[in-house]
Amino acid sequence: MFASHYARHSSIYHHVNTMGDLMNQLYIADDNTDFAKYVARVASSGGWEVETCENGRALLERLATGDGPAFLLIDINMPEMDGIEAIEGLAELDRPLRLRFITGGTDAAILAAKMIAQARNLTVGRNVYKPIGKQDLTTLLHEEAEALEAL
Repeated sequence: MFASHYARHSSIYHHVNTMGDLMNQLYIADDNTDFAKYVARVASSGGWEVETCENGRALLERLATGDGPAFLLIDINMPEMDGIEAIEGLAELDRPLRLRFITGGTDAAILAAKMIAQARNLTVGRNVYKPIGKQDLTTLLHEEAEALEAL
């Protein structure tokens, strides 16, 4: 594994390995800043380039300015634009994306989000429930890194 370093700019963590290659991209859309920072720390230590967004609207804006494949962790309940409302915009983006919806609430909303996203031909993985332990999160990120390589 190549050594990596990062610089923090706003809510973006840039990871570059010693060969100058960009690392996997993770976008976290969650208004729970403590949870988003926790996921960002774990992902950054695993070599991910991480960007956090406070709602679905910010997620769509940041995704539109990026390129290449990306993994998205999207909370269902957020102010301004929630995870379900963001699905339509995600379906319109022209870049390879993998999604997982996250919630600390009940199954109904997260199951609905997954079905709506799949109906829009988005690639959606298993649901994620808060809280998630570091080992489970690390495993999830490893699975998604492998899946991104196949895109």
